[in-house]
Amino acid sequence: MNCEEAKKLMDGYLDGELDPITNQKIEQHLRECPECDQAYKAHRAFIGAVRNGAPYYEAPPKLRERIQLSLREQTAKEPVRNVAGDAPSFAPSARQTTQTAPSGTKWSLLALAAGIIVAAIVALNFMPQSRRPGDDQFLATQLIASHARSLLANHLTDVPSSDQHTVKPWLDAKLDFAPAIAELSSEGFPLIGGRLDYLDNRPVAALVYGRRKHFINLFIWPAAADVKRTPETMSRQGYQLLHWADSDFNYWAVSDVNINDLQSFKQKFEAQTSRH
Repeated sequence: MNCEEAKKLMDGYLDGELDPITNQKIEQHLRECPECDQAYKAHRAFIGAVRNGAPYYEAPPKLRERIQLSLREQTAKEPVRNVAGDAPSFAPSARQTTQTAPSGTKWSLLALAAGIIVAAIVALNFMPQSRRPGDDQFLATQLIASHARSLLANHLTDVPSSDQHTVKPWLDAKLDFAPAIAELSSEGFPLIGGRLDYLDNRPVAALVYGRRKHFINLFIWPAAADVKRTPETMSRQGYQLLHWADSDFNYWAVSDVNINDLQSFKQKFEAQTSRH
């Protein structure tokens, strides 16, 4: 099996849809091909991030009460029919057993319940966008997914360049803010380029830096008034995340480098950009 065949079958392999022989061929190819193995791991991490981080909201008790009340009211309104009376009689009428059941109750109740649930979901998503519990965790999942997707899709940058005077004007023209950019090649973190991304319900800048054979995605967007100023670290699914903020911007660095490298990157980035 070659790389092209493995890439075409990767989705089916990850979803467990292939036959055992094809699975064995792909597994052998992954053992022999580091490039395909890296793509497979990035794809698997992306799927895991989406699955584990999809937002889950527990319905309030009043919603359950409303659904139960609506179901009871619907059941009370449904006419009943004599099931036995609709079928031919094979026994004396005196010995017939009369059974009653609501007409079409099952499907009408399911439709009603589904409608109420959909309405609740729509209401939840169109409520004022205040920060709900778990928003930080969901944002972390989005960040990991964006990082993994950039590696998987071979789309690290929209503007590949190690020159901040090339990357910055391109980003400034696409965004409603002007992110700071540092050139850190001499510090061991060469600038690779930049791209646009979408996080936290808005377009953001994504700066890409290298560290040996690894990549660091630095996501930047304007900071809200209530943003946490204290640096925060997270570790999820083999990735390290480092968040900090200043008076102007939010910064999230994501990579599979160790946390010490990420801390060093933050310090060197801040040291250079604070002078501008």
